[in-house]
Amino acid sequence: MSESAMVGKNSFLNGSLLVAAREIKENLYGVKGSMWAVLSAIVLSLMSYLLLTDKELSLLDQTEMLYIVTSLSVGLGLLVAGILGGDAVAGERERSTLESVLLTPVSRGSLVAGKVWAVLAAWLVIFAISTPYILVVGTGSTVSTLALVNTFVLGTLCVAGFAALVVGLSALSGSGRSVTLGSLAIFIGMAAPTLLGTALQKSWFGSIYNSASPFAQVRLSLDSVIVDKESLLIQLPHVGALIAFVALAAGFAALASRRVSLEGGE
Repeated sequence: MSESAMVGKNSFLNGSLLVAAREIKENLYGVKGSMWAVLSAIVLSLMSYLLLTDKELSLLDQTEMLYIVTSLSVGLGLLVAGILGGDAVAGERERSTLESVLLTPVSRGSLVAGKVWAVLAAWLVIFAISTPYILVVGTGSTVSTLALVNTFVLGTLCVAGFAALVVGLSALSGSGRSVTLGSLAIFIGMAAPTLLGTALQKSWFGSIYNSASPFAQVRLSLDSVIVDKESLLIQLPHVGALIAFVALAAGFAALASRRVSLEGGE
């Protein structure tokens, strides 16, 4: 690799990390930005409490309870990624703070990449919050640690791809609200397979839907590992699909970064 290429790579990485550090501070220390962490803890607490105390839900097998909590953790990560990612660039444009960012010695690619890193950091916080709930629900189970590891790996891939997609849309849009609403619509579409009945999931429609939804790949893999206790080798198609999703979303975000402007949509 040439010296100029290495300098360009380091400049891109340093710029993206600077943007990410600024975004993470705003998300964690701001009241509006940190509210999602509190709400995620409340949702996980309520679901875990119901699973362990409700008469009907407590009849579920422990592995099924564990599967529900792990899936909920990833779902919350996607939801927060949609909210934060939608406001990432378009929100700054609306608040007239994007101009000052563009005037700093940070490339547009570093700007978008930093925004994606910041959203991914929010998922890491949610995973940290969900870890004790996963361990408590899985107490005594032989797959609790495996469930935790798979939730981290699969959730990170899924949220990373979704974050890149939404931040890319935010870079192209002039309205943070419209991107946020659009990202929530995409999230609902991704999560819809979980609402399909057993018969519908086994139909051709359910098969196509599950194949097209990254969140369904996470859900199917978690079900395979936690409930069915299948080997990690069987999870490779699900992991491969998630990696492909990340690659496509990252490519879209890279293209969108070239069109970042004060007006948006240009």
